[in-house]
This record gives sequence, structure tokens and C-alpha cells, in this order.
Amino acid sequence: MIGLNMEVFYAYPPQRVWQVITNSQALAAWLMENDFQPRIGHKFKFQHSTLPGIDGSIDCEVIELDEPKRLSYTWQDKLMHQPSIVTWTLTPVDGGTRLQLKHQVLQHEAIKLDQPQHSAETWHQFMYESNTVTQTLLAPSVRTHLSQSIPVGRYEVLNSIILNSFFNNGWNYKLNEILPEILKKS
Repeated sequence: MIGLNMEVFYAYPPQRVWQVITNSQALAAWLMENDFQPRIGHKFKFQHSTLPGIDGSIDCEVIELDEPKRLSYTWQDKLMHQPSIVTWTLTPVDGGTRLQLKHQVLQHEAIKLDQPQHSAETWHQFMYESNTVTQTLLAPSVRTHLSQSIPVGRYEVLNSIILNSFFNNGWNYKLNEILPEILKKS
């Protein structure tokens, strides 16, 4: 399972942090434009606009809601084969709130490096090994010529540039740099 687990402390009560992660306007200010509504079954979109030429819409559906403790929704952009799950858990602690984010890809496909040749075209996929991007692979026909230089092991497809950007510091930046500024203004 590919995923990200983060915990952040905010010196604000859970209800205030909840408001910033469940209010559509507040979400737009620190995360992305959206049409979010905090109700089970609500289908909404985030609009990720930092990658030119890529459809940055992310289809989501609220699947769990326990105000002001827990929120979960699916997350699937146009480049993903399977949805991922984003779960926010708010815990009151002395002096504020501990916010935990779990973003997990529940289903993924594994690539075998010994596949027969199918095409001479270059084949690019973002690959994950141990939750970090490891390399870009070439087409099977090119790969056979390079077999000595490509490590053999279990590789999993990370099928989304947008998801990859959030797993590789995007969430960290949003939660530690931008969201605290929004909390100050709220």
C-alpha cells in the first residue's frame, strides 16, 4: 500500500481547524478550488492548476464524516487508475489540535521487469519503491538492452503526477506553510 502519514499541531481548538478543512472557501485558500460540502455521499472536485497542459480536476466523494473529529473522502484525478483515500483526524491536545492526515492508495498494480517485448515506443511511468520515486523505465524493447543497469525488484506504479506531487512535499507544504496562515486569519 502506498501512502502518506502526517501529523501537525495547531494552537487552535479542533472546531476552528475543522472549519478550515471543511469550508469550501477556506479549502480554496489553502488547498485548491473546490465545490466541497461536508456531507456523506457528496461528490465534489478539487481543481489542481499548477501543472500546465494536464487536466487537474480531482474527483472526490465524502465517505466518512464525524464533526469535528474525522473526515474521509476519495481522491481520483484523471491520471489515476484507482482512487486513493484522504482521511483527516482531529484530536484535542493541550494548547490546541493534533491534525493527522492519512492519504493512501489502496489498490495499485505491480510491474514485472521481465515482461516480453511489446512496443518500441518509449514507456514512462512514475515508479514507487518504499514510498519514494525511484526511476523512470523505458519501453520493454529498450529495457532489454539496459537490463544490467536497471535494478530488479518489486516496483509499483504511481499512476498520477498530481498524486506524486502531493506525496512528495505537497501535503507538507500545504499543512505547514499555508494552512497555518489561513488559521491565523480565520
